[in-house]
Amino acid sequence: MSRNLLLTMLIGGLWHGANWTFVVWGAYHGLVLVLHRRHRAEFDRLHRVARQALTFLVAVVGWVFFRSATIGGAVRLLRTMFVPTAGALPVAATTLVALVAVAGVIAHAMPNTFELKHAWGRPATLGIALLFAASLVVIYGGPSSPFLYFQF
Repeated sequence: MSRNLLLTMLIGGLWHGANWTFVVWGAYHGLVLVLHRRHRAEFDRLHRVARQALTFLVAVVGWVFFRSATIGGAVRLLRTMFVPTAGALPVAATTLVALVAVAGVIAHAMPNTFELKHAWGRPATLGIALLFAASLVVIYGGPSSPFLYFQF
């Protein structure tokens, strides 16, 4: 059964693109799924926050291979992500880390969409409409960014 799962994910990697990074991504994804099936009881005993953080970390590592142009590029990015280097952390990076931490707390502490009542009054509806309009201005006012799959 594990062999079938791993093979299916490898094929899924090839389906996403004809590049070794997609093959590695598929193999990685399959291996993670096999490990999860084999160690589900231990994983389920972890605290909810630890499970969420570990799942996020595993997904992010996989996305590096999925999005990188080369295996070498993926390895360099992973090294940059996980190997500390000497020197001061630039202000932009510190701000980014803080914002990601805040976003993580909000994403995991606040109710999910299906838990919301969606009974908004006029001020909330107007606020959402303005945010949507601002999003459109940012999307269409900035430089063109082709859809991910149009790049292959």
